[in-house]
Amino acid sequence: MSRVLEFLLGSILITVFTVAFLFFSAVHYILRAEGVTDCTWYASARTWIDFNEDGHFNSGEAPLRDVKVHVADLQNQLADLSWPAITDPTGQVQLSLSIPGCVDTLVEIYVDVPEGYRITTRPRLAVQPDIWESSSMERIYYFGFAPER
Repeated sequence: MSRVLEFLLGSILITVFTVAFLFFSAVHYILRAEGVTDCTWYASARTWIDFNEDGHFNSGEAPLRDVKVHVADLQNQLADLSWPAITDPTGQVQLSLSIPGCVDTLVEIYVDVPEGYRITTRPRLAVQPDIWESSSMERIYYFGFAPER
């Protein structure tokens, strides 16, 4: 009797797992077909006046406001993915990028050098957005500027 009960319980368990697998596969297919699986990547950029011109943000260095920050797609050879974001009075700007289909991509973050300044950091940063990494992890990209002499 116990073998019959084991067989019946095992069969029921296998059936439940099979139905659940088919159900979740169908839901995944439907959502993907409707384009619901787009992802958004978030980051921020910070600009500052690099008084000592070392390319590193140091304590006491002032923020630089009104700097245009761009995000461009390198992998799919598209132009700017969004209008330029402009840094606030604290030299910071929030960036977000919609990634259709959550595909891997390679983007470039770059700035327009303000008049009267020259850049002390790399002017363009190639970034591969990791949409699956923890959203609590803050991604900040730094751009330093020194007054022209």
